[in-house]
Amino acid sequence: MSNIEQRLGQLLEQYRNDDLSPEEYEEFLRLIGEPGHENVLNQAAEKDWQESGEILRMIKAQHQPLRNSARLIRLSWMIAASVALVTSAYFFWPRIKPAPETIAYQTLYGETKKLVLPDSSTVLLNANSRLEWDSDWEKHGKRTAKLEGEAFFKVKKTRGMGFVVRSGNVNVEVLGTVFNVRNRRGLTDVYLESGKVNLEIDETGNRSVTMKPGNSVHYNTTRKVLVVEQTSTMSQSASWVEGMLEFQNKPLGDILNHFEELYGKKFKIENESLLTRRMDLSLPYSNWDLIRNALEISLHVEFTETKDSIVVK
Repeated sequence: MSNIEQRLGQLLEQYRNDDLSPEEYEEFLRLIGEPGHENVLNQAAEKDWQESGEILRMIKAQHQPLRNSARLIRLSWMIAASVALVTSAYFFWPRIKPAPETIAYQTLYGETKKLVLPDSSTVLLNANSRLEWDSDWEKHGKRTAKLEGEAFFKVKKTRGMGFVVRSGNVNVEVLGTVFNVRNRRGLTDVYLESGKVNLEIDETGNRSVTMKPGNSVHYNTTRKVLVVEQTSTMSQSASWVEGMLEFQNKPLGDILNHFEELYGKKFKIENESLLTRRMDLSLPYSNWDLIRNALEISLHVEFTETKDSIVVK
């Protein structure tokens, strides 16, 4: 018996004892497919799969006229034994299981996308954002999503099963509700439109905050500062969902940072004193040219767009 046949026999014995590693299982299948191992395969078929042995004998009997063509006979036996082994491995192999998959959704700059999650909850994913969904949610008994960027959720109640959005160091736990989550530049903002949610903040000693409709929570990861606003509205906290960008008494620096996140624009301000100027703006989300023109008129400046940035002078 050759070294390869000895190795195949060893792997077969490990298979019987349920003692194959994933790497050994791949080697096992590869060796099965190589010609010249019919003796080992035949013995395994005769020993472990009596029905397969009967099939092999029938095939051999049917090919008696071809006995002078040893290659064809060996090939028939090898294929039959391989089918028996591979079929059994496919149905009964207990170790090789596909890793749990995560479903990922991504948006580009300036793009929003409406999603229907596998649990029938709906999500409006804002620009430059990524949402990952645990595809084994039914098995785990909990629906879990990981968010980078911003999204507006309408969570469907599903047999009392919880729903958790992990965003930065903040976990938003809900059963069925409507809310907005934004996580950018180390800042996490959560706005609750309806229902009830519970926030768990890892970095503050597992501090818990229960939100009611109209509440808005702001958490600064760097400073570890938590601010809760009791009264807010959709237009103040999540106007993008309605196709608008609303800014009330916001510094221009914060507004431009927001535009960088949404549109991928990089701003260079020649007069840095403009960055602290506070503004009230209401602009259509989807029309960058109109946004640019409105800012130029309001600030008495000119935007010059280059390949990599926008110079404001």
